Formats: sequence, C-alpha cells, structure tokens
Amino acid sequence: MSKRFDKFLYWFKLLSKFVSVQLIVQFIGAVSGFILIRTLSKEDFAYFTIANSMQAVMNILADSGVGVGLSAIGGKVWQDRYRFGQLINTAMELRRWFALISVIIVTPIMIWLLISNNASITYTLFITVAVLVELHFYLEIAVLGTIPRLHSQINFIQYLDFVTVISRLILLVTAYLFYLNAAVATFISTLASGLQAFLLKRNISDKIDTEAKISHEDRKYVLGLVKNLLPSAIFYSIQGQLTVVLISLFGNTQQVAEVGALGRLAILFSVINSVMSSIVLPSFARCQSVTLLRKRYIHIILSFIGIGAILLVVTAIFPKQLLWILGNKYSNLEKELFWMMGGSVVANIGGVMWSLCSVKGWVEKVWIEIPIRIFIQIIMLIIVDISTVRGVLIFSFISSFPPIIISGWLADRGLKLAKANSKLFSNKDV
Repeated sequence: MSKRFDKFLYWFKLLSKFVSVQLIVQFIGAVSGFILIRTLSKEDFAYFTIANSMQAVMNILADSGVGVGLSAIGGKVWQDRYRFGQLINTAMELRRWFALISVIIVTPIMIWLLISNNASITYTLFITVAVLVELHFYLEIAVLGTIPRLHSQINFIQYLDFVTVISRLILLVTAYLFYLNAAVATFISTLASGLQAFLLKRNISDKIDTEAKISHEDRKYVLGLVKNLLPSAIFYSIQGQLTVVLISLFGNTQQVAEVGALGRLAILFSVINSVMSSIVLPSFARCQSVTLLRKRYIHIILSFIGIGAILLVVTAIFPKQLLWILGNKYSNLEKELFWMMGGSVVANIGGVMWSLCSVKGWVEKVWIEIPIRIFIQIIMLIIVDISTVRGVLIFSFISSFPPIIISGWLADRGLKLAKANSKLFSNKDV
C-alpha cells in the first residue's frame, strides 16, 4: 500500500508541476491564436487556415510511420548513447526523404487552394515559402523532440514550450502594431519553430552520439512499419484536414475562416495533449510489464473520456462565452460550436488510443480502418450538406468514430501478443 501511495504521490507531483506550467504555456499560445482570429479579416484567416492545413498534411506524410519506429525502438535503447544516436540519425534521414516526396505532392495542391480562394500569386508564394521553411524545422523538432521526452527532461520540455510560445506572441504583437496579415503570421510561426529546433539541437549532445552511423537494422525495422502504415498515413493526412478541404472546395472563403476559427477553440485539449506527448506516452513506451500496460491503458482512456465529457457540458452551457473569445465576426456559430467540440472530443479520444498503440508498435492491420471510414463518409456525403459549416462539422464528427473502434482492437491484440511473448520468454528462461 505504501509503495502504491508513493507512486501515486510521485505522479501527482510530476503531473501537477507539468500541468501548471503548461496552463501558462497554452494560455500564451491561445492569446496568440485569438490575436490572429480577431485581427485578420475572414479572407486572410482563411488563407492562414489553408496554409496550416496543408502543412499538417506534409508533416503526416513526412512521418509515414517513422515516428512510430522511433518511439518503439527508442523506448528500448534510449539509455545507450551510441545506439540512440544511430536511431535518431536513421529517423532523420528517412523523414527528409519522405518530406521531399510530400512537398512535391502537396505544394501544388496548397497553391491551387489558395489561388482558388482569391489569394494573389505573390501572396500565395510568400505563404508557400514560409510553410516549406517551417516544415524543415518541424522535421528536426519531431525527431529530436523524442530525446528529452524519453529522458524525462520535463523542465527542459517546459522551457522549450515557454520560449517558443512567448517568442511567437512577442513577434505577433510587434507585427500587430505595424502590419499583420496571413503571410506575416505564417512567417512568424516559422521563426518560432526555427528557435525551437535550434534549442533542441543544443540539448542533445550529451544524450546521443550525433556522429553515430545510420543503422541498417533500424532502417529495415522502420521501413517495415512504414510499409504497414503508409496507406494509413496517406489516408490520415487527407482525413485530418478534410473539413478544411471540403469547405474550401464547396463553400467560400468566409466559411473556411469560420471552420478555422472554431477549430482554434480545440486549444482546450492542448494541455492534455502536452501531458500525453511529454509524460504519459514516453512512460507507456518504456513500460515492459504486460499487466501494468493494460492498467495504464485503461486508466488513460477513461481519463480522456471523462475530460471530454466535461468539455462538452461546458460547451453546451456556455456557447456564447466561448464564441466571445473569437470576436463578433463568429458570434453566430452556437450550433456549429457544439458539433465542432463534439468532433474534437471524439477525435482526441481516438488520437490518444492510436498514440498508445503506435508507441508500442501495435500497428499491424491498421489499414482496416480505411475502408470502414470511407464507407461511412460516402454515406455522409450523400445525406449531409457539406457546403455549410454545420454540415462539414457533422461530417467530421461522424467520421471520427472508426479510429476509436480500430485502435481499441489493435490495443487488445497488442496486449494479448505481448502477454504471449512474455510467457514464451519466461518458459525459455526455465
């Protein structure tokens, strides 16, 4: 009993300290986001939303399963400086190749969406350059960020988050005083990401051997995961931004801005997701006890469901107050707000379930979700009017359920396999 209480006390103190700082970090980030929403015209905010959406697609395609392999192997070798260095360098090389492919595919689509929504060619080029430069920084952040997380450098992670958001806020306020539009906002985000990548590079020298050679064994393992995950990566890269793409194609610039603005309120999940990525997932990745894994999995999912339910209740009771944050331009979206928040809750529950599977490498047959989700979406396209904001949000809400079902199945399958393997090894030892 004493050991359990000590463990509970440890986690309570760790999470309390992390969450308290993250609340400040996310508040500053939210202020930056709401400055953009209130300052930019609906047309400019629509361009900013399209740019962010297409950059997210590039990021997913640039990963294509590399991050899963990085976490799965990293949870085993993070204490070996040379092996960890090999893994990091291997992952970086693979991500750069996948990033190049994603840029070639997605950049023309982004340019077309911007121009078709009345952005000038010069304006479009400025935004595109900023997006591509930031993508380069995101590649480094995604790979190098694994190092402090697996080493549980909570203080450094918090410092990194704080410096990034405060620099973005300072740059935004400065631009607001002089001149702020979608292109300037995109470049500001790029500068902040560049600072984050720079600080990460300074932190890694004593954790990994930066000169370690590429591991062909790691590359083979990761590419095996990529083979399984690539169809899903392509699918998710489209699915994650489908709301914005659909409203861009079938709606108008005003509606793109409204979808983007409502999406900003999902920042309520930011603190929770930060705790997940910085503390919970690395701990889950390091855990090798099947019994403990099962308990942690259940506790994490139930916690997320509880938090999601609370957020839905708050949204239902205080819609006007939440929309006030966005400004008068978006005050008429009360019904749309609830559908957006419902979709965010379901999507985040599915996201955390998938993240728990991915850090343990439980990803085989994940492709099964694709035909199920496509079938549901075809039906939704027939019965829902996707030329309206509300229709697109309902479409997104219903589409978020299949990942929960498939991720739950993958987790159950992974835990059973881990249990069988543990028995096999114990019998060999005997």
